[in-house]
Order: sequence, then structure tokens, then C-alpha cells
Amino acid sequence: MKEKKGTRESLSRLLKDPSSLVLVLTSFIVLILFVIYPLIVVVFTSGFDNWGTFFSKPRYGRALLNTVVSSSLSAVTATVIGFVYAYAIHYSNIAGKKFFRIIAFIPLLAPSVMSGLAFLLLFGRGGMISQWMNSVFHIELDLYGLPGLWIVQTISYFPLAYMTITGVLRSISPNLEIAAQNLGARGFRLFRTITFKLALPGVINAFLLVAINCFADFGNPKLIGGNYSLLAVEIYGEIINNEPGLASVMGIILVIPALLVFWLQNKVLSKGSYSTVTGKPVSGLKQITTSRSTDVLLFIFNALISVFIISMFAITVLFAFTKNFGRDNTFTLDHLMKVVFSSSSPAVMNSLVLSLVSAILAVAFALVLAYIVVRKPFPGKKLLDFSAVLPIALPGTFVGLALIVTFSKGPVVLQGSAVLIVMAMLLKQMPVGYRGLTASFKQVDKSIEEAATNLGANSRKTLTTIVFPMLQKTIVANFVYAFMKNMNTLSTIIFLITPKWVVAAVSIFNYAETGTYYWAAAVAVGLMGATLGTLGIIKLIFRSKVKIFDF
Repeated sequence: MKEKKGTRESLSRLLKDPSSLVLVLTSFIVLILFVIYPLIVVVFTSGFDNWGTFFSKPRYGRALLNTVVSSSLSAVTATVIGFVYAYAIHYSNIAGKKFFRIIAFIPLLAPSVMSGLAFLLLFGRGGMISQWMNSVFHIELDLYGLPGLWIVQTISYFPLAYMTITGVLRSISPNLEIAAQNLGARGFRLFRTITFKLALPGVINAFLLVAINCFADFGNPKLIGGNYSLLAVEIYGEIINNEPGLASVMGIILVIPALLVFWLQNKVLSKGSYSTVTGKPVSGLKQITTSRSTDVLLFIFNALISVFIISMFAITVLFAFTKNFGRDNTFTLDHLMKVVFSSSSPAVMNSLVLSLVSAILAVAFALVLAYIVVRKPFPGKKLLDFSAVLPIALPGTFVGLALIVTFSKGPVVLQGSAVLIVMAMLLKQMPVGYRGLTASFKQVDKSIEEAATNLGANSRKTLTTIVFPMLQKTIVANFVYAFMKNMNTLSTIIFLITPKWVVAAVSIFNYAETGTYYWAAAVAVGLMGATLGTLGIIKLIFRSKVKIFDF
């Protein structure tokens, strides 16, 4: 018997299933209230006068141009470094591959603003390397502005590019490469015509992901940018000056390149086929590796990147555990006790609590959304799906701006509350889990859930007793991702924090901006310790069900 379809029929079936009806209505309410409604408020808050002000002042035009230039340059270099780094691990015979994987993982434990802090400690006007260069070679380093920002954003977001590209390189079957080699392709020609083309989706995705993060980056431009102002910094300034209209204009403009990037992604990737899983046997085939001379070059490259990353984290640790490194190198725990373990400085604990709560809610909401969108027929499904993935295309700075502009006045006032911070974190991380769980649901045979329904289970019971156990690995993996991103977020919540609910990333930024680097370093170390400790506990609980440190 053919299943009846149509709006009326789907609505009728939904009304007969109260559990599904509650899930659908709740999902619509949450997404309309925290995604659609804030977007509308920002558009109406901008106003024609503020648009005129923006385009009449060269300062804002320069900030827009600076944002595009610095983000593009950083995305290019981060993607190139990420690709070469991943290629060395997967296609060469270099030693220390496990070590290089760990190095690529380390920056993920800390917010991007920590890279800015470490850069100041090394290359700032009073930084160790700057002082050494001045005393030995009489060279005064001045890397503030675009040069410093370019370096910091490249290092901050290269791990993101590496992770994206390494997933694609792992999935490439050696069939095509071996076939090309048998036809005479060797060396760079083989790389250019086969390997790179197959890896192109990962390279493009990496570039776009890094570009989006650079567009929204606030902490590094504020610390390193100097007079080289970016839109995210200008938005922050207008919010501080109580100019939500002008901030809304710049927020909307910040969204345009982000949406353009996603459009470009779909346009480019839709033009070619990049399938490497053909169903043909590959047993016994070995991945073609690089020559010995190329291995030497790749090892040197990865080693240099690793040394740079280790140096940035080492200088942070040294400042955290000495009274004032470089001036007074006496070992001390005072900084940690004052800004990490003191009840008067709850930033790290706030980050831990808010991140855990938000990650749990984000994964739970993503699970519900994926379940009803894939499994339940109801009117407005496409609108719900669009609203669920929309936040991933929006820069974090814009998300935070939209929430503070919307909920700082009636009818719903949430300004200054932990609820708004949790929702901001949730909105940015939920779409990733939603996409992953949607794909997982489509791989699970629907008949299993139908059997449970035939035995009398409603949607709530089916979801908790059947669906959740089957998707446990995906759920835990998305929870880990959401937790790590929440612990490190700054741009999304910079407008939302209060003295009561200050978080670690904001504290690092505030201490670094005021020059109390040892406290900023102590908070950074505390944040990394809390993140790593929590991930270790998760690993102990779920063991082989989730791979946390395999990058």
C-alpha cells in the first residue's frame, strides 16, 4: 500500500503522535526565537541613517577592506601549511608522524587569542625575541598590524585546515594513483594531476572554514592589529559606545563575505566529481609515497612549524609559572592560585560549566532536530532544516551581536544572564552535530524504529531507547567537538559576558590587553588543563567508542 503524502496527511499524522508534536513545536520555537527573530531585529535596528554613516566614513571602509585582505591572506597561508603538513604525514616516510599529529592537536586546546598572547610575549615590543634581536643585531621588530595578524591567524587556524584536509587524504584510494603511475606519471606530475585533484574538496573546505573564522576573529586583531582595524573590532567598539544600529550595519556587512564563501564552496565543488570509493578491491595496495629528498624537505617543514607552535606554548607556560619571566624567573604558583583557583576569579570554572551545559544541550537539540527532520513528516520541514544550519554560515561575531541587540530589551530580556551565553555557544556548535547526526540517521534502517513503534513505543521512548544507543559514537564525537569549541570561543560571546559570567577566553584577552601577561598566561594554562582533563575523563568513560586525540 502506497504511503499517503501531502501537507494535510503529514499534519494529521503529527497530531496523532503527541511526542513528535512536542519535539517539532519546541524545535520551531527555539530556532525562531534565537535564530530567525534576532536576524530580523538586526536588520531593522540597522536603519538607513546608520547605513549612510557607514559608507560616509573612510574609517569603516578601511576596516572592511582590511578584514577581507587579512582574512584572505591568513586563509591561504593556513591552508597551504595545513595541506603540506597533512601531506607529509600521509604521503611521506618521515619520522615522528605521531609527534607531528600531537603538535597539530595542541592549538585546539586553547582559544585563538592565546596565539595572540604568545605572539606578544615573543615578538611584541617587550617580547623575548624582539629584545634579543635589538640587543644583538640592533634590529627593532615592529610586527603590529597586518604582518603580525597574518602570522597569528595563520598559526591559530592552521590546525583547522590540517584536520579538514587530513580527512580527505586518508580517504583517497591508491587505485588511481597507482594506475597513473603505471601510465608514466611520476613525482610532481602525479601529485598535480591525481593526488591534489582528489584532495581539492578538502583544500577548498579548509580555505573557506579558515576564512570564515578569520572574518569573525576579534581577539587577535584587537591585541595585534594596532591601527590596522577590522570590522569585528569596530563592531565591538560601537557596542561599547552604545551604538547598536551602526554595529548592526557592520554585522550585516560582515555576514555578506561569509555567505559568499559558502556559495562559492557549493559552486566550485558541484562542478567536478571527486569520488575515490569505487567498490573495487584495494587490498594489498600501498599508498604511493614521496622520494627521499622530498621526505627531507617535508620533515624540515613540519619540524619548523612544530618548533614555532611549541615556542608559543612554552613561553605561555613559562610566564604562568614564574613571577615575571625574563625579569624574575622565580618559580611560583601564585598566578594560578589567584586567577584560576580563587573564588574571586571564576573564569576557568565558568568556562567549564557553561561549555559542558551548552555542549550537552547542543548535541541533544541536534539529535532531536535530525530525528524529526529525517524520520517525521510535518509541514515546514525545509524551513526548520534551513534555520538549523543557518548559524554555521554566520560569523560568531554576528551571532553574538544579534543576540545582544535582540535580548537587551523587551519583550524578552536575557542580557547579563548565563542563558544567553549558553545559547550563543549552542547556536554555533549545534549545526555541526545536526549535519553529522542527519547523515547517521539516513544510514540507519527505519524499520528498526518502526518495529519499536509497532510494539507501543512513542517517539520519546524510541529516541531514548533505540536511536540514542545506535548513534552513541556520533553523539559523543559531536559532544567532544562542541565542548572544545565552547571552551575556546571568544568572538561569539565577547558582547554577552558580565563580571559574574566572565569566561577564560575573555579573561586572557582582558589581561593581555592591560599588559598583565603572567595572569593571562595563567588563565590560558588553566583553560588548557581543564579542557584536557575533561577530555581525558570522557576518554576513560567511553574508551574505544570515541577517538579524541586521533587527528
